[in-house]
Amino acid sequence: MSTSIRGYVRADVPLNVLDTAVRKSSTGPFSGVLEISTEDGPLRLAINGEAAKDLKIDLDQFLAQE
Repeated sequence: MSTSIRGYVRADVPLNVLDTAVRKSSTGPFSGVLEISTEDGPLRLAINGEAAKDLKIDLDQFLAQE
């Protein structure tokens, strides 16, 4: 089952992450874009300081399980 989200299709098959980058916005110190390069192309997500903190916690927990 796939659902279209503003031109992006979410599928049951995961995308492989190839690279990531964060670009800060010139409008605020704690806002920007998280760019995730995937095999299907770039995925750009607006991100703020709180979302970045949550993502860091999730990634730290993921890495601790290795």
